[in-house]
Amino acid sequence: DGATIARRIIQIAPRGPDVGAMLIRHALWRMHQEVGDGSTTMAVIYQAILEEGIHVITHGGCDAMLLRAGLEKGLWAVQEQLQQAAQPLAGKEQIARFARSLLHEHGELADILGEVFDMVGSEGMVVVEKGNRLGVEREYIEGTYWRLSGWLSYHFVTRPGANPQTTFDDAALLISDLAIKEPSQLIPVLERCAAGGVRKLVILAKEVSDRVIGLLVQNNQAKTVQTLAVRTPQVLEMDQAAALEDIAVLAGGRVFYAAAYADFHDFQLADLGRARRAWATQSLFGLFGGKGDPRRIRQHRQHLRGRLKAAAGEHERGMLRERLGRMAGGTAIIRVSEPADSATEALKTMTNRAVTTLRNAMTGGVVSGGGAALLCAQQALAALPAATANEAAAYQILRRALEAPLRAIAANAGYPPAAVLGQAQAAPHGHGFDARSGRIVDMQQAGILDSVVVLQQALEVAVGGAAQALTMDVIVHHRKPQECVEP
Repeated sequence: DGATIARRIIQIAPRGPDVGAMLIRHALWRMHQEVGDGSTTMAVIYQAILEEGIHVITHGGCDAMLLRAGLEKGLWAVQEQLQQAAQPLAGKEQIARFARSLLHEHGELADILGEVFDMVGSEGMVVVEKGNRLGVEREYIEGTYWRLSGWLSYHFVTRPGANPQTTFDDAALLISDLAIKEPSQLIPVLERCAAGGVRKLVILAKEVSDRVIGLLVQNNQAKTVQTLAVRTPQVLEMDQAAALEDIAVLAGGRVFYAAAYADFHDFQLADLGRARRAWATQSLFGLFGGKGDPRRIRQHRQHLRGRLKAAAGEHERGMLRERLGRMAGGTAIIRVSEPADSATEALKTMTNRAVTTLRNAMTGGVVSGGGAALLCAQQALAALPAATANEAAAYQILRRALEAPLRAIAANAGYPPAAVLGQAQAAPHGHGFDARSGRIVDMQQAGILDSVVVLQQALEVAVGGAAQALTMDVIVHHRKPQECVEP
């Protein structure tokens, strides 16, 4: 993809053009991080705005700052027009068709993605892994699971074999990140559970000593309270706290954080979470049918959505998407494998990018692709009154920039851009240029669609980046250490 190609370029010569190259490189990578697609479309729009902007500033006498304000005002109108034109993306076939436009020759994978998102929804948890067999496989897991967790001793396994696992139905959960080193820390908990009728107890802990494991195994043999000690997900400290919070929301109950509690001295039965089923392998811990408060779960999901919109870093966004997926209650695993490891990694990257784009499309809707929706959005600029000459110039710049993606598609396919643009503008609403056939077609029927979220982000990044470049007067360059000379 365009962003990854640009990311590999760290410097060009001479240093003047290098400044511009690094500005567009930053914009491309921002697109990649935030929406996972649309970087090339953004670059084409960016370039068009910048070239037209330089022309009207140097030859038309426009003020750069006032031009920037006009560009931002026009941007809002175009984004609003795109949102109004959006159509929902739903149903296995429609999602698969959209996925084919992202994955090109990987038709089987596109069909599987259509099935997966039809099953788990736009917020469901979708994990992409390297497969053990060539081709594409998918697996559905009831509920959700956490990696880098799993049982703390093989003594807790109830189903031995090639893939040993422990499953508890109607399980209670003691949720913590404590290090349980002495049996005395757990005995009051077990006594209260036995007196309260708890028959199966999952204990989440950072670590459990051999003596504590011995106590639990002995307890299991006595068949008083059957127990399973599970490792708290071993991830970054901030992510670990988030994982425990999510478990508590899904299952109900209270989290005993090591930062606040030394042990379980004030434990009550009401502190336990509950789940229809809990399971663990050597490295995974899963829940199905958590019995948390539905209202609290809805509020938690809404909170996570709000944080996702405001998230700045790629890691934070990825973590929040996973957390939202777990709250949705269904998990799909897609396994891909190619003959070479490098090809497998490339396909994994492409699949993850397609997953992000599909989420955006299902959340924000889709419009006609191939630049057709951008052409239609010119209507928003035509209806927008210009208060000053600078605003009028800004709207005209944006109007021409909205044509740039279609012009680029036509030129790259070997067709005259001006002629193709004229045909597309004269075509009925929803029609556009199909570069494969060289004809004007109904874009919806042809399966040529764009995510509204991606287009809106492409416009925002392009306008913001070009406006920054147009209003920038001075760039300070730092010399490389080896280029420094003594005075």
